[in-house]
Amino acid sequence: MAFVVTLLAAVIGSLAWGALREARAAQRTIAELRFELAALRFEIASLAAQLEQLQLRQGAPAPQETAAPAEAEAPVEAAAPALSPVLPPAAPEPLAPEPPPPPAEVPEPLLTQPSFSSSSPPPTPTVSLEERLGARAFVWIGAIALALAGAFLVKYSVDQGWIGPAVRFALAVLFGVVLLGAGEVLRHRAERIAAGLSAAGIAVLFAAWLAGTNLYGLLAPALGFAFIGLTALVAVWLSLRQGVIVALVGLVGGFLTPAWIGAAEPDPRLLFGYLLFLQLALLAVSRRRLWTGVPELALGAGFLWVLGWVVAAFAPGDALWLGLFLLGMFLIGVVLGRDRSVLPALAAGGGLLGMALVAGRAGYGPLEWGLLAVLAAATLVLARLREELHALAWLACAAVVGLLLVWGWDLPAPEAPRFLWTALAMGALCAGGAYLAHWGAARPDRWTGLAAFSGVAVFLVAWASVRGEGEWPDLPWGALALAAAALYLVAALPVARRRAAAGEGTPLDATFAWLAVAVTAFVSLAVPLELERHWWTVAWALEVPALVWLAGRFGLPMLRRLAAALAAAVAVRLLLNPYVLGYAIGPRPVLNWLLYGYGVPLLAVAGAAALARRDPRFGPGRLAAGLEALAVALAFALVTLEVRQAFHPGALARGEPTLAECATYAVAWLLLGLGLLALDRRSPRLALELGGQAGALGGLAMALFGCGFLLNPLWRHAPVGGTPVANLLLWCYGAPAVLAALAGRALRRRGPTWAAVACSTGALVLTFLLVALEVTQAFHGTFLDDAPATVAEKYAYSLAWLLFGIALLVLGIARRVRALRYASLAAMALTVVKVFLFDMGNLTDLWRVLSFLGLGVALLLLAFLYQRFVFREPAT
Repeated sequence: MAFVVTLLAAVIGSLAWGALREARAAQRTIAELRFELAALRFEIASLAAQLEQLQLRQGAPAPQETAAPAEAEAPVEAAAPALSPVLPPAAPEPLAPEPPPPPAEVPEPLLTQPSFSSSSPPPTPTVSLEERLGARAFVWIGAIALALAGAFLVKYSVDQGWIGPAVRFALAVLFGVVLLGAGEVLRHRAERIAAGLSAAGIAVLFAAWLAGTNLYGLLAPALGFAFIGLTALVAVWLSLRQGVIVALVGLVGGFLTPAWIGAAEPDPRLLFGYLLFLQLALLAVSRRRLWTGVPELALGAGFLWVLGWVVAAFAPGDALWLGLFLLGMFLIGVVLGRDRSVLPALAAGGGLLGMALVAGRAGYGPLEWGLLAVLAAATLVLARLREELHALAWLACAAVVGLLLVWGWDLPAPEAPRFLWTALAMGALCAGGAYLAHWGAARPDRWTGLAAFSGVAVFLVAWASVRGEGEWPDLPWGALALAAAALYLVAALPVARRRAAAGEGTPLDATFAWLAVAVTAFVSLAVPLELERHWWTVAWALEVPALVWLAGRFGLPMLRRLAAALAAAVAVRLLLNPYVLGYAIGPRPVLNWLLYGYGVPLLAVAGAAALARRDPRFGPGRLAAGLEALAVALAFALVTLEVRQAFHPGALARGEPTLAECATYAVAWLLLGLGLLALDRRSPRLALELGGQAGALGGLAMALFGCGFLLNPLWRHAPVGGTPVANLLLWCYGAPAVLAALAGRALRRRGPTWAAVACSTGALVLTFLLVALEVTQAFHGTFLDDAPATVAEKYAYSLAWLLFGIALLVLGIARRVRALRYASLAAMALTVVKVFLFDMGNLTDLWRVLSFLGLGVALLLLAFLYQRFVFREPAT
């Protein structure tokens, strides 16, 4: 069944390929016909214009003009007086006008030898659908059928046991030779049929030699390989004489023959030697005849054989032969495809990927790594010689890094030394080879960038695979990072000297920049590699100002982009990482890991922002603004996490927020907002302005909704302290009220904004809450919700609100602030509503009298103050 499926697949694939080629030929024919039609139209228009000019010079009417009836009846001689002014005046006798030449003789030279037709291609005969199917497609089908017949002959004779192996083999060889002879006899009579017969004969001979060697054992391996090579040479010769059909059918038959015939114990040496020779023959003839498609199919078929062998039939000793085949395929593709970029890229990419698969299947042995190293080095050389193939160099280094990563993903401890030595060797190959390739290159920065990437990537993969835990060797990774930084620094020195001699604005700027990136990367990794993993972000942050400084010092804009990328990584790591709450921060408040894990990046990013803004070459831009915004965000994160650590030591991710914690958040954010606004006043920055507003509004919102609503001690059982006035309420409401008022004042200096109004209004609301809750605390003590309110307490609220309203009015008059007077009116209105709607029904006896008495006195006092200081009456 599998054999039938294989045959059907071969037939369908060949038919599809033939149909595709015929369709492409039809498209080319249509394009040529359209070109010829356009050329003919141009010739007709040119001839018509020339004929019109000639007729005008001879006096004949233009063919497109319509003459009047009278003029049409006039004789030809009547045109003579019109021509007399141009004749010599002293003629002895009038000369008769010279008759014009016959109309047929004038355009004749123009029609027989047009100027445009000499450069146009000869017309191409059209091919009908019947001819395409009957004379071309059937040739393909017939050739494939003959090739399959030969394969069936060998296969069926083996299955039935009708004749002996020697006779079967001889018949197959004879059948192939007869087909080749028939193809040569018919080559001059029926070219396409001859090509089909020859292609079928080549496929049959391939099957015969392979069966005689692997299946029957009639031929020694060396002799069988010689016959296969001879058949390949014959196929090349016939392809040159008879066309691409021989090569294509020979390719299909040659690559599928090993799968059709097979062997009990296939020998990779013979098989892949045969495939390599077949590829060489096909690519050589394709290069000679300038065929497209055949070389790519040959290389792809070879890679598929490697993939299938690795998956289904791999044995420990096969790695050498597979690696040599991939190396040979690479050399063939590079040498025979030097005029095109597809073949070398396909050969290099397939070779690297195939060798990586072989190395992984073989257990990452030294032999496999050596073959991969040879392929990677050859790819680097190829990419250096041909700049358009530079991407292959990155592919080679990526294959090495990827294979190291897969090997080290679940690395057993005994293999650690071999892994480290392999990583060192392959890292030196990729980084050192890329560095050497940059000398004399048209784009040296590409190569130094690859050198920096390869070194850092291999180092990180080695560290991630061998971390010094448990049975792993405890290596001084920090010292190794410094040693790598020193190597890159030494490599950067000659580049720096060349750059200084050439001046700025040359490709050496970016070349030196990449080496500087590698140096700073390894230096930044040295310290955190000796500590816990959460110190990596600190290393990235420290690298940001270094890159910004190098960009300004050496005029390298690329380093600024790299600094922006690292800053973005720091932001994601520190601001969007929920695992930060689970770090071992320590029990001490303030002096813990947060101070270093967030404080150091904060200072580093702020310093980088200052450097970016002061740089005269680049000036303030998006990088400086982005770094300033990141510094502000890190400051808020540091303050918030430190507050959380103070109330929940060692357990940031656990525990409900308390009233004091919520108030501390509000105070901390308000203080930070005030500080940013003060800095913005001295040195205006958009990030400082927005950060200051965010801090003020965020702190105010936390105080109002967090402390004033969600965690209000009136309905949340929480202690506030037993001392009147001097208790937790001052911290929860009084401190945020004062800071919000200061923030509103600072924001008001920039102009009347909604943020300033919100802060001032919020400060008044917090003060009112403080007054009311202090009255409650005076009557209840530590817990405000432990007992119902007494009559005296209810009266005390009215009195406190009256005094609060009077104080606001006095303050508003003294400071000439209309908002305070309006707030006073609101407080007095609330007191009036309370007295008339609540105190009248709930207070009794003397308390009701005192309530109304106090309200009356207060209202009269407010009226007096308004009349005396706000609305002064004119003197009478």
